Amino acid sequence: MKKTILLISTLLFSAACQPADSDSDISEVTLQVLNPRGEITLPPVSPPSSRIPDLKGKTIGLYWNEKPGGIHFWNGIEQLLKEKLPNTTVLRYSGAFDLGDELAAKIAKETDAFLYGVGD
Repeated sequence: MKKTILLISTLLFSAACQPADSDSDISEVTLQVLNPRGEITLPPVSPPSSRIPDLKGKTIGLYWNEKPGGIHFWNGIEQLLKEKLPNTTVLRYSGAFDLGDELAAKIAKETDAFLYGVGD
């Protein structure tokens, strides 16, 4: 992908200040400007998982990144789940913002549904 980009004024100034009797012909100068952001190849898009018709008797995972105060939110979520769905098991997970493939696979294997939350 090529775009027209304005060059830094010092480059233009130095090119414009070449003496008229200079041996170099400025019309022969070619500048190639590259986009420093590069081009990103997006990963394939996966469709969302199908909904679970009923959470009764299911195992629900709760994940958070242990930011201060977050424990109060997740304790409240767990309490509400246990009140509304008494036969439901709640498993707690915590760690970094990025789960990583290993922990994500473990959580997927151990739970039927999963709530992920991070805070800052």
